Amino acid sequence: MIVELISSWAGMVWEIFWGLSLGFLLSGVIRAWVPASLVGDKLGEVNPASLSLATGVGALSSSCSYAAASMARTLIMKGAAWANAMAFMVASTNLVFEILIVLFSLLGLAFVLGELVGGLIFILVMAGLVKLLVPQAVIDAARENAGREGGGGHEHHHHDDHDHDHDHDHDHDHDHDHDHDHDHDHDHDHDAGHAESGTWRRLRTAAGHFHMDVTMVGKDILIGVTVAAVLSVLVPQSAWQALFLTEGGDPDFGVLLWNAVAGSIVAVLAFVCSVGNIVLAAVLWKGGISFGGVIAFILSDLITLPMLSVYRRYYGWKAAGWMALVFFLGAIVTALCLDYGFAALGWLPEGPREVSLGRDVFGWNYVTLLNVIAIPLALGAFLWGRRQGGGHCH
Repeated sequence: MIVELISSWAGMVWEIFWGLSLGFLLSGVIRAWVPASLVGDKLGEVNPASLSLATGVGALSSSCSYAAASMARTLIMKGAAWANAMAFMVASTNLVFEILIVLFSLLGLAFVLGELVGGLIFILVMAGLVKLLVPQAVIDAARENAGREGGGGHEHHHHDDHDHDHDHDHDHDHDHDHDHDHDHDHDHDHDAGHAESGTWRRLRTAAGHFHMDVTMVGKDILIGVTVAAVLSVLVPQSAWQALFLTEGGDPDFGVLLWNAVAGSIVAVLAFVCSVGNIVLAAVLWKGGISFGGVIAFILSDLITLPMLSVYRRYYGWKAAGWMALVFFLGAIVTALCLDYGFAALGWLPEGPREVSLGRDVFGWNYVTLLNVIAIPLALGAFLWGRRQGGGHCH
């Protein structure tokens, strides 16, 4: 049993390493060229253009849920509308490169499409729910609370209090540094006595982002892989099928609704950050959860208990409660839209649910080839980023 657990865990890490590395590298490079802090003053109104902008910038941003929450707070303090800031959070935790690449490698193209389409549906549903349900007085109080140093509370949670004190400073200071990256780096280079090209400067910045992302998200990814390995080895298939009620024919509306709710609840209790969720999502899919239930599970990383604690600290209890409700309802509506929409289009995955989950992945194959390339690249970027200060997040 112990050998099987260790083998499954190592296989999962090996299987997702190249995708995570590539995603984090792409994300770091793009963020070095497009600082998210430049768009805060363009997100004051909720309309198709501002939602699209918030979504696009979020998709090019960090994949860490805690960093996304901190940046959304900064956008709100700069005048962004509530729904736009939430759209940024959704996109930066669900539509980023590393999640899509790992989804493709573990579950296939249908789930990449489901995540992309589902993320966009989720953002539209969430914006509508904010407008319909959340009282303006709650939003006003939350905006005022967000402007206070420390966000209104001192509760410690998970690993993010430390990170987010840095993250908040990072949003004000580091984003400011990046807005003026040219001047800062020029002075540094002048002091060093040599000139440096703009491209090289930005690559150094990208390495700093890479180091910061890995430092913040690495623990969650390892937790996610560990939970997934334990569940895949210890929980029998029959137990999953009993939980999701999916044994037998095509599920009806009640079963699909329950799968969406169950997926969200599992995510809340799993405590895992966005990228770490993907391996566990593969375990749930192999166990029999519906297609929409998988996407609801992935989207619900924004309402884990540590994330709710972050919202409480930033915005107060009332706003945190409304955010939880909006994200929970949004994930369920999105899941049902995907289940019925993809079924109508014939896009749902068919056949046996073959998911390797770390088994039989070692050997000379495309995963090994990609890891041979990715390991030295990732190690080099991480060490170079650490020399830059890694985005002030250690």
